[in-house]
Amino acid sequence: MRKLQSFIQTKIVIVLLLIIILSGACTPVEPSTPTPTTIKNITTSTPTQTSTPEMTETETALPTATTSATPTPDLRLKPEDWQDWPVIPELSPVMLEVYSQGEEIGRDPYVFSVIGDCQSSPTYFLSMYDEDRYTLEEDQAYLQETIDWFAESFSHRSLTVKNGMTAPGALNPRWSDSELCDSTETPIECEIRLNNPAIILISLGTNWLPGTPYEDYVAYLTDVVQSVLDNGVIPILSTKADNAEGDYNRNLATAQVAYDLEVPLWNFWAAVKDIPNFGLDKDREDVYLNYKGWDVRNLSALEVLDTVRRQLQEVEE
Repeated sequence: MRKLQSFIQTKIVIVLLLIIILSGACTPVEPSTPTPTTIKNITTSTPTQTSTPEMTETETALPTATTSATPTPDLRLKPEDWQDWPVIPELSPVMLEVYSQGEEIGRDPYVFSVIGDCQSSPTYFLSMYDEDRYTLEEDQAYLQETIDWFAESFSHRSLTVKNGMTAPGALNPRWSDSELCDSTETPIECEIRLNNPAIILISLGTNWLPGTPYEDYVAYLTDVVQSVLDNGVIPILSTKADNAEGDYNRNLATAQVAYDLEVPLWNFWAAVKDIPNFGLDKDREDVYLNYKGWDVRNLSALEVLDTVRRQLQEVEE
């Protein structure tokens, strides 16, 4: 009987010990000091002020304020300030890249073309420099190098110069020369294929119908410029002397496109603003240039070509 009681007591003790052990296993254990785990620089626990987690090989240090990049401020004049833009433009880094791309596909650095209406016809515009009908003043003698550089381009009649030419027309195959161009080629594409210029002067806007939306003109002119850029050619936009639309919104639109695409703008309006009637013929609806206006137009265009050519040569050197 005593052995049985002793056996029962022993069993009870064992059962009680098991209950104590099992009940202890379900009780939360207070954690010791945590070890930070870093995943993509985000720690799962907050280190104390006295401890700093050590960097592991897989961790990347966060940049300090002194190493962060500072954006280059855009100091260009805004499109709405186009009247204050200089007559002669500076080339942006974007245009230098376009020129390099043009070189790779064989664009001729000695050739330029023109996109424009009748006032861009070589009869009046620039052919004088190929036909020796000009005189350079002493302080203009440096321009002779550019006249020689672009010889034959001054008298070239671009396929993109026609009476009534507009931005939509320059993009429309119906305006292309059917004898020289493919049926699907736009005047721009055809001119670039046949003349292979490195630069194109773009002078449009007067023939755009008054009252049509400003946004439409911006869109069409953007397409014209983009077509030129896509062919590895530098476009040079030009403002105009006349104000046929009444509020100069065509010049504003031209400045907007030049600003957006970082292309050079020849501010012809600024070149004639200080001469009587902006160099326009009062007897011809103040739309066509008079003799004085043509003198300024031809000379300032030559100065633009000279400046652009020199900037490109400096980069190559």
